[in-house]
Amino acid sequence: METISAVYTEGRVVIPALNEANSLYQDGYGSLLDGSLLTLKPYEVLYLVERTRVSVVDESTRRKATFQELTWRFSDADPHIWTRYLVYRDLRGRGFVAREGPGLGVDFLVYDRGSYGKRLPKSVIYAVWEGSPESIEHLYHVLKNVESEGRVLRIAVVDRRGEVVYYTLSETDFSEEDEDLP
Repeated sequence: METISAVYTEGRVVIPALNEANSLYQDGYGSLLDGSLLTLKPYEVLYLVERTRVSVVDESTRRKATFQELTWRFSDADPHIWTRYLVYRDLRGRGFVAREGPGLGVDFLVYDRGSYGKRLPKSVIYAVWEGSPESIEHLYHVLKNVESEGRVLRIAVVDRRGEVVYYTLSETDFSEEDEDLP
């Protein structure tokens, strides 16, 4: 597979060639602007550069940007880019298509394998770095919004080695007495 050329311009990465843009878009990458210009999210850029599927040229310097340079640039705008990238890479490696989340700190909408473009995503991923504090109130608010859309909330925890573990978050009611409990 030939490497696709991308351009880093005005703080974003775009794929200017129409057929290459369409090819990536059909595979679940980026957002089409004006029907032809594909803009990639930072975590998508890092993933595609790592996989040598995309090569990014800086418009201002006219030279190829390295993975490390892109990571530093993206981290200026998003201090959590590394966590998002690791989760995104893990999801893609497992064969899922992950798209940008709907907000509220939710990072990704995840489509079941083979369902991208055919069915709505069933899962929502909330990415966190191991040990970073998360408010129960915030997680509860996110859970309620996700459940109201008929989706499942999964917390992706990235440990210090960069490994990702997924936990499903749901509400339970402990107020009812359980006869099986001692």
